[in-house]
Amino acid sequence: MADRPSDQRLYDWGRSRSESQPDPVLWAGRVLRAASQSREGFPEIDEALLLTETEEQWAHAREVFDRLRHRSLDKAAPLTEEQSLLFTLAELVAKVAHNAADVRPPFDHDSGWRIGPVAYRLSASADDPQLQGRLTQALGGWPEDV
Repeated sequence: MADRPSDQRLYDWGRSRSESQPDPVLWAGRVLRAASQSREGFPEIDEALLLTETEEQWAHAREVFDRLRHRSLDKAAPLTEEQSLLFTLAELVAKVAHNAADVRPPFDHDSGWRIGPVAYRLSASADDPQLQGRLTQALGGWPEDV
């Protein structure tokens, strides 16, 4: 594994984290909640968090994803780098919920695998030890060799 680029090791770690979860949607929601605490409120992020709370909501994940994507691409109110990573994380959460609902067409099969790497990048970009601690706990640790 040492000869792989850091991005590949991070992706492999994310895959391992995601695949080890007994309830991927609940786990994804915990990671998003950890990432979004103490950040300015965005209704689209709140919708993604609500989506993960009950299985009945998962069928609405496509609509939530569309609202997240629309906001993240809004050139009239551009997001900062940290906000952009938060929205990417929320989009991945919506994709995981959509796929878990078994609604067609599915999103990328590896959406859950990318949650860890995006959270890792968000943690690295923010000078916030509390955020890093919350994400460490939600993810169950960090990769050792990235």
